[in-house]
Amino acid sequence: MNEEIGKKLVDELDKLEISKKEVESKIDNLKSEIANIAKIEGKNFINGTHKGCSVKEYDKVIYPEDKDSFAKLIKEKGIYEFFSQVNYSRLSPAIIKKDISIDKEILDKVKITKSFRVVLIDKGV
Repeated sequence: MNEEIGKKLVDELDKLEISKKEVESKIDNLKSEIANIAKIEGKNFINGTHKGCSVKEYDKVIYPEDKDSFAKLIKEKGIYEFFSQVNYSRLSPAIIKKDISIDKEILDKVKITKSFRVVLIDKGV
């Protein structure tokens, strides 16, 4: 019985994840169309029936795909330490494994708790 309930829950999550991706794609397309209309008409606000939409152009930085050489360049220019940050997604596994490169003082400052991650896996069916 629990197996059947679990199956139904996973199937429902799968359907919702698919719907979410479709909705997010539609939202991105609508935002793009609204931005294009605003740009063509020289407006920064578009009215809908119940809401308005502010459209602001901004500068977006696109970094090179080769992150290693870019990081090397930043280090060579002496600005790496100023702009770098802790990468928690790499630090956490080292802390959990009590990696020898992680100082005991760092390990004493953190807590390790149990949590759950639920991920859908496509069975190819």
